[in-house]
Amino acid sequence: MKTGIRPILGLVFALAILAGRPAAAEQHRATHLGNLSTRFAPPLVTPDDLRSRFRDENLKPDITEILNQWGWPGNLNDLFAAAATNEIAEIQIPAGTTLPFMSSREGGSPICLRNVLWAGKAPISAFAFTFTSNDRRYRCVTPKPCSNFFIEDLGPVPKPGLALDCSVPEKVPVGRPIHVCLTVHNTGNAAEPKTVITLAIPPGALVTNTTEGGVGAQDRITWVISDFAPDASRQVCATFIAPQISRLSFNSSASGVISKPVESSCKTEIFGIPAILLEKADDPDPVSVGSNTVYTVKVTNQGTADDSNVQVIVMIAPELVPVSSSAGTIDGQTVTLPVVPTLAAKQAVSYTIVAKGVTVGDGHTRFTLTSGVLKAPIMAEESTTVY
Repeated sequence: MKTGIRPILGLVFALAILAGRPAAAEQHRATHLGNLSTRFAPPLVTPDDLRSRFRDENLKPDITEILNQWGWPGNLNDLFAAAATNEIAEIQIPAGTTLPFMSSREGGSPICLRNVLWAGKAPISAFAFTFTSNDRRYRCVTPKPCSNFFIEDLGPVPKPGLALDCSVPEKVPVGRPIHVCLTVHNTGNAAEPKTVITLAIPPGALVTNTTEGGVGAQDRITWVISDFAPDASRQVCATFIAPQISRLSFNSSASGVISKPVESSCKTEIFGIPAILLEKADDPDPVSVGSNTVYTVKVTNQGTADDSNVQVIVMIAPELVPVSSSAGTIDGQTVTLPVVPTLAAKQAVSYTIVAKGVTVGDGHTRFTLTSGVLKAPIMAEESTTVY
């Protein structure tokens, strides 16, 4: 102890400032234990001795000062409560261990020394207990010979956490399957014992299928995941049908025994598709020269959405001549039927055209249908025999 090396920490330390490093990186080298002037408190023999140190009202301000100097982010009340009740174990600190910090005294005042290397020839016998503060786990270690203590950060408190995503196509035709998938992720660092996922069934939608484990009841579908591992993901899906044009919202939630509930939502537009059918017929056929036949034209929107600007133009075969039309105009051999601004889904319009046979032959009358939806006209012919 008379080597010129300043004794601290209840140990004898040789201060070795590492070259080129700032003061915060200063390392303290400890080789011996038990200096009366630098030990934090009297030596420890039993775990109850340790508990008494942390409940000593005279030492609490010094403990507080040490932890303030260290910049500890925990709650002091958690430390004191744990020291009073938590299990205390006896451990050995091996020679060559660098401690994050250690309490000490200088001139009787508490000081915090950083980067303390235990350079003794034998391990240090110490008491230790673990505790939780501000969602992190810590271990408080106190060597027996000097009552100098330090706290180790053991990382976040193990706990699960849930995140939930909902996905569905932006648009789906009426009557086609709607595939809705929910992806749940355990964002925590511990398993969730039981995760319950629910998907509300929106009004106007019918459930046709669910992935394995999905149970439908009343207005929702439920899945249950047991022992959901940390950082794991699981996808569950359901298939719906919507018979009408609408906008559907799929609202979902996930909850656990430990995890906080989370919610997600996704939407899709159920849209219709026009489907135009052109029907034509002549009666009678065949027809004699000088006699009339009647062409019937029917246009039906068989789809699930409106069509617009629907029109049929009829070119009468040269073997006949148009006489009259239930609507539209006649110009030579051309009969132009009216434009229908909107032809609703399942709606139909019909027309009749009277034509007279004028020349013997096999006449081919052409029908041309156009609309706002059709990218190309629908073309059709009706053969009429004139004798």
